[in-house]
Amino acid sequence: MVKYDVTDEAIINASPDVVFNAIKDEHDGRTSWWMPHLSAKLREGDSYGKVGTLVDNTVGVHGKFPIRFTTKTVEVKNNEMIRVDYVKGAFRGEGLWKFESLEGKTKLSYRWRTSPSGLIFRIISPFLPVKKSHSDTMKTGYDNLNKFL
Repeated sequence: MVKYDVTDEAIINASPDVVFNAIKDEHDGRTSWWMPHLSAKLREGDSYGKVGTLVDNTVGVHGKFPIRFTTKTVEVKNNEMIRVDYVKGAFRGEGLWKFESLEGKTKLSYRWRTSPSGLIFRIISPFLPVKKSHSDTMKTGYDNLNKFL
């Protein structure tokens, strides 16, 4: 059963191919425009944009309680979508990036469908603003991406 189902979106001032590559590069650890809110590093594979790749992520990198999780890329349509599964760490579930062309810009969205993992996190999660924190992190990332591009 999925506990969190959140979709965050923004208009990015670049074409879908540019935005797609920027998201890949950030999750591959080649750029750091999402820092210090999100840090990503390849664990296994060549690129976030290739099926089977594992990426270790940390949210709240410099906070007192950073959240860590690993995603596995499970489906890719170049410049259109990237689907990942959350396979280790704080969450289990899936995420779906969509890159939609919009008059020379990109409507970028991320649907996050997960549940907390681990006994302690499952116990305390009802008392934490997890959905809001996720959306705040995504909004910051979208804003930083627009500045970066």
